[in-house]
Amino acid sequence: MKRILLIALVACLSVSSSFAQLPNSSIAPDWTLTDLNGTTHNMYSYLDSGYTVFIDFSAVWCGPCWSYHNSGALENLYIDHGPAGYPNVSPTTTNDVMVFFIEGDGNTTANLGGSGGGTLGDWITGTPYPIICTDGTVNNTTVTSAYSIGYWPTIYRICPDRVLIESGQSSNPYSFVSSCPPPTTNINDVKAMAYEGATETCLGDLTPEIKVQNYGLTTLTSFDIEVLVNGVQNSVTPWTGNLATYQLTTIPLPTISGITGTSQIEIKTTNPNGGTDDDMSNNDVSFTASLAYQAAHVDVTVAITTDQYGSETTWDIKTGSGLAIASGGPYADGSVSVQTPVTTTLSQDECYTFTIYDSYGDGLCCSYGNGGYSLTDGNSYTLASGGYTTTSFSDEESSQFRTGVSSPSSVEENTIVNTISIYPNPVNDIATLSFTTTEKSKTAITIFNILGEVVYSNEIGSLSSGQHIMPISTSGISEGMYFVNLITNNKIITKKITIVR
Repeated sequence: MKRILLIALVACLSVSSSFAQLPNSSIAPDWTLTDLNGTTHNMYSYLDSGYTVFIDFSAVWCGPCWSYHNSGALENLYIDHGPAGYPNVSPTTTNDVMVFFIEGDGNTTANLGGSGGGTLGDWITGTPYPIICTDGTVNNTTVTSAYSIGYWPTIYRICPDRVLIESGQSSNPYSFVSSCPPPTTNINDVKAMAYEGATETCLGDLTPEIKVQNYGLTTLTSFDIEVLVNGVQNSVTPWTGNLATYQLTTIPLPTISGITGTSQIEIKTTNPNGGTDDDMSNNDVSFTASLAYQAAHVDVTVAITTDQYGSETTWDIKTGSGLAIASGGPYADGSVSVQTPVTTTLSQDECYTFTIYDSYGDGLCCSYGNGGYSLTDGNSYTLASGGYTTTSFSDEESSQFRTGVSSPSSVEENTIVNTISIYPNPVNDIATLSFTTTEKSKTAITIFNILGEVVYSNEIGSLSSGQHIMPISTSGISEGMYFVNLITNNKIITKKITIVR
């Protein structure tokens, strides 16, 4: 694997997966697995009982895994802090931690015992906490995929509220327990865990989703969800069901219509079980909703610069129904390479999604060359971009956009104007259009919205050649994304502008 020399001293690259690690603060997936002693464990059951769970994902052939396993850090963690009454746990335990060793690479019980090629020794003898084998006999490597294990060892700490972080090869893993919120003592507490839906909309409609947790000791059977858009109530949704303590559910909410430009969305959970929430500090999530980029043309161009591992890079453009109508890659390995741009003609006034993928999970930038990508339309407007010495994506990154609306067929591309700019952009009140013409021309300015409706028009008349500066009042136009048409002698050039308040 390509990066093994860089990390060999601290971790072994997984040869069974190409996943990016779960980001810190992710929700840990649940699992039910059986250990070598035949005992079945359900992780959420431990979390529901208030335990903080540590999982050591290792492989029997991995040197750093073997070193950490033999350091005694997790052994001491389990003995001193494991569940009271469990085998090998101290009578003076703090009774707030559970520890698991998962051999996640599908090796056998014999390998764990020190037999067979590749294993580094006997992983079983002297290990006081449960060991789980994933060779397919009882358990398989599905749990490895669920936890996106990209290298060994990966040690996760999971709080009772299901939130995980990668604690690493710590000599004192118990220090990570204190950052977990304490087990709840609240009777009624509905917790807004995370926003789950899209934050970008192509047509101005967005359907939000929220992940909610019962953080109270009483079974949660009802609560209300309020959605506010720019501080104004948009909807109130009553929820009914049955959530035990710490259980989660994801709830779709009524569609928000008419989003223009950017909008601040706030979602609040209230009235658990028809009463007062015992902790109002965990009831809100908020995000910024934005309108997808509007292209001015139906022609779009994809430009890709790969890093040194072009074979990992692919991309596609899909319709709203998920049909791929253009794609590219994989490319050649070896060096940072500028690929030949690909231009595709799309349907007019339609929504599309551009997605770039990296099969290894480390994007295009920056440790292995400053790669990057851009998606532009026929007017050189940038619809999507990334990489090029900036923070890169991991497995994939997507952007929605909408192709341009119809323009009069008699309007031709403008060859009279050779420089044009509009500022400030975004604009609050007055925008300034600056342009230079090469000949005397009859000039007009129009502004139209994403539906093709004209919201501003100014017939300027005849102008001599040279530079011209024109103020445009936007005070009577609603905030959002618009297109400014400069028409000279029946030829046109278009600039995009955003109006904010």
